[in-house]
Amino acid sequence: MFRLSAVVAALAAAPLFAEAEKPKLVVLVVFDQMRGDYVAKWRPLFGKAGFARMQADGAWFDNCHYPYGVTVTGAGHASMLTGATPAVHGVIGNSWYDRKSGATVSCSDTTRYVRVPPAPPDVVKPEDAEKKTEEPKAEKVMGTPERMLAPTLGESIKAATGGKARVIGLSFKTRSAVLPVGPKADAAYWLDSTDGMIVTSSYFRDAVHPWVAAFNKTRAADKWFDKDWTRFRPDLDYAKFSGLDKVTAEGTGVKQGGVFPHPTDGGAKKIGRAYFDALYNSPYGNDLLLELVKAAVTAEKLGQDATPDLLSVSFSSNDSVGHTWGPDSQEVLDTTLRSDQIMADLLKFLDDTVGAGKYVVCLTADHGVCPLPEVSARKGLDAKRLQTKKLMAAAELFLRLTYAPDALAETKTKFIENTNFPWVYLNEKLLAARGLKSADVAETLAAFLDKQEGIARTFTRDDLDESFPDTDRVGRLMQKSYYPSRSGDVAMVMKPYWQAGEALSGTSHGSPYAYDTHVPLLVFGGNVKPGIRKDEVTPQAIAAILAKALGIDPPAKAEYGVPAGLFSDE
Repeated sequence: MFRLSAVVAALAAAPLFAEAEKPKLVVLVVFDQMRGDYVAKWRPLFGKAGFARMQADGAWFDNCHYPYGVTVTGAGHASMLTGATPAVHGVIGNSWYDRKSGATVSCSDTTRYVRVPPAPPDVVKPEDAEKKTEEPKAEKVMGTPERMLAPTLGESIKAATGGKARVIGLSFKTRSAVLPVGPKADAAYWLDSTDGMIVTSSYFRDAVHPWVAAFNKTRAADKWFDKDWTRFRPDLDYAKFSGLDKVTAEGTGVKQGGVFPHPTDGGAKKIGRAYFDALYNSPYGNDLLLELVKAAVTAEKLGQDATPDLLSVSFSSNDSVGHTWGPDSQEVLDTTLRSDQIMADLLKFLDDTVGAGKYVVCLTADHGVCPLPEVSARKGLDAKRLQTKKLMAAAELFLRLTYAPDALAETKTKFIENTNFPWVYLNEKLLAARGLKSADVAETLAAFLDKQEGIARTFTRDDLDESFPDTDRVGRLMQKSYYPSRSGDVAMVMKPYWQAGEALSGTSHGSPYAYDTHVPLLVFGGNVKPGIRKDEVTPQAIAAILAKALGIDPPAKAEYGVPAGLFSDE
């Protein structure tokens, strides 16, 4: 007998939309220092299968900015999969001054752990051979996420799957491999440029995975030693889309020269550290990492069983190239074109191994970059280089004249205990001994720095403890970079297009200005609604986006949610 009530009940129980299939693999792809405007202005030059495929078939957020002011690698990589800002996760920079130990500490390296596998006895230890970097020398042996104070998506997916999900982080840089995946990762691997080995630390494992051992045995990193870096598109007029091949104040890398073609041997006659540093400072470093990614997905069968997995990949060479030659260089254009090919290759590989529509990829960058000051100056902008050592020497002298003229001849009396740009740390013991209040001295120092050439603004701890109006963008961004127990007493913000540091060539990042905060955000994969999006979003939304795709809870301290209407079943 036909029962209308049964039909009505069945219809009521049926969902209006079929539930979307959950991805088998979620992937974070980072191109270090890829500014947000690159994927727009160079879009006509891309092939159809890389960035353009993601832009056309995925969601392209072209108004994505970091919501904090100190835009550096450590802070960026700690932010993407925690969904939090430095004010919450505590990674205020690549390094900072630790008052308890009296030392500069790295965001991702500590002496508590050692390299796995151990370095051969005839190879110089990393800490004995460090080259000049954009941050002060910090304690360094091997990587750990312990200084990151917020959980990542890696912990969420482990909790949701009873620990069965595999979580792997890969990069050239330690911090870029370690911080996105966090403490529960099955593996975090990076390149050690002392000998070209893919390594991890004893924090994660006592021995590398067999597939990593096999990868190292092939000496995969050696293959570009005698291969010059030439233009990827010799048919293209690079000057039309970037700048001249030779520009004042461009760097020359690791004996790579200022113009194409660039040698990659580092000026050495045999393979060694100089070569591996040059490899990192060329797009071939990204090619090596892509090989490692394929080895990881294949060996670990990521995304190929009933339990979803998480893979984080950060391509570091873009950053090194950008620091050396600047964002308006032919080298950065060439590296970006090659990055497009890398992405095309990666997407095809995921289609073939995981299956089209069975994975979700979020692509972004950890920060942008400032143009070379000399390039900006030629355009009529107020842009120069500020030597911070001279500035801090003047600041120290000013504080002595103000508070301790009797100690001018004493070399041990230091009002400024440490500077780790943009933070200045006052000597609390000295101030206490002289009966001075830190807040008063900080205010005096800030007033002095405000008057110096190249300084746009300063912030004391008292300033950052207060609230800022919505109209004060810089103030609000700097507040999001402030973690009281790790930050200094005064923060400096340079004028736009100025560069702080001792280098007379190349450029950097780390400011609250759009050229540093603006990064791409492309979301691609099953159930993602395609289209160009104008929403103002942050890279921190990635943690919630991938959690939503998986149907699990986002990390506990995530501050940013899923952009509305991103998924087709919403």
